[in-house]
Amino acid sequence: MAMPERSKPTPRIPRAARVACWLGSLSLLLGCSGEPAESASPSGAAGGSAGSGMNAAGAPAGGQVVSAGTGGGGNPAPAGGSGAPQPADGGMAGTAGAGDAATAADAMAGADGALPSPRSTGPGDWGPGDYPPDISSATYLEISGVAGQGENVRQYKVHVPPGYQPDVPAPLVFCIHGLGQDAVLFCVVGSEMNTQSDEAGFVLVMPNGYQNSWNAGTCCGGASTEQIDDVALFRAILTEVGEHVNIDLDRVYATGLSNGGYMSYRLACEAADIITAVAPAAGAIGTNDIGGGTNADSDFVTCAPSQPVSVLHVHGTQDPLIPFSLQAPTLSRMAMSNGCATTTKPATQPPSAGDTSCVTHDGCPAGIELTACTIEAGGHCWFGSPDCGTGGGPIGLAIVGNNSDTMKNTQAAWDFFEHLSR
Repeated sequence: MAMPERSKPTPRIPRAARVACWLGSLSLLLGCSGEPAESASPSGAAGGSAGSGMNAAGAPAGGQVVSAGTGGGGNPAPAGGSGAPQPADGGMAGTAGAGDAATAADAMAGADGALPSPRSTGPGDWGPGDYPPDISSATYLEISGVAGQGENVRQYKVHVPPGYQPDVPAPLVFCIHGLGQDAVLFCVVGSEMNTQSDEAGFVLVMPNGYQNSWNAGTCCGGASTEQIDDVALFRAILTEVGEHVNIDLDRVYATGLSNGGYMSYRLACEAADIITAVAPAAGAIGTNDIGGGTNADSDFVTCAPSQPVSVLHVHGTQDPLIPFSLQAPTLSRMAMSNGCATTTKPATQPPSAGDTSCVTHDGCPAGIELTACTIEAGGHCWFGSPDCGTGGGPIGLAIVGNNSDTMKNTQAAWDFFEHLSR
């Protein structure tokens, strides 16, 4: 099979410019007039769109994309070679082409529809490491041909922890950045989710949003306005990653901040067949009746999960961007969808302490948890991160409001996920 072409290298956008793009995007949520501030693009950046930080393919300007089929090594294949460069630690990269929007379960089923037991994708050809190498770089794997993306080529990174063994199915966590961010700015710099991956042993998948945004319904940005089908994207990425890594299909989770929190909820609502649990922070269900975000007339009308999905919702009472008042109707909707009671009791995971109060709903089906954590006086924050998950340092922290003395979002999300399985 002919190997996909790699895109030509383009200059990397410095972290300062990516932070500037994020800061500009916040004007949309704050209700400021005018367009978001233009990001400072380095001289010679190819295909960049001022203000969006994206090129014509829907990828961050300056980012190099590498097909998952060519691996992530970043080095051209030798003449006559397989086109599969080596990742940074020497693990072999794969040769599969772009995935489609089929569910991972369907894609991995055999001719008779049976799945391996336990439900997993089976051993792949990737070992521990980053795909592509250098997790902090602006180089990404690319995926094309996914329904609902127009002509856009989409991007993602994968981090396989050092303890991964191909014959042992591993849990997978989707880390979903906020509006104006990218995967590196939130998942690596802001939340250090890759460090948690190494400690806990889950495979970390970090997609990039279209124009640094996700269509999670009313939230947010270009992806919502253009009605990009991001649910189809996550399905396709799961299928593609499962061709290279042995994923436990009963332990697939999603977490994110702000627009990423909204996207986590949309996955719970529309991809409950592949998502076991979500842990949104500073987000909400983006149906038009609940709202929030930047698009009051979205394509997300009803949240109707095909099966119950566990939820950990973390929100600060003084969030200046996504009002805390959206937490109650969001949890009410999930309680109804999951078959939980409206009454609550103190949660055991995460526990309440200091400025953090956590409750869990009574009466949920076996194996399902619906938990809400309220951070008193907390801002629009990935709590516990020094810069609230913005990746913007002191400037980012100054904009989004107060951090927490006790809540550690990254650890809390994994502690919640760890014991949940289909």
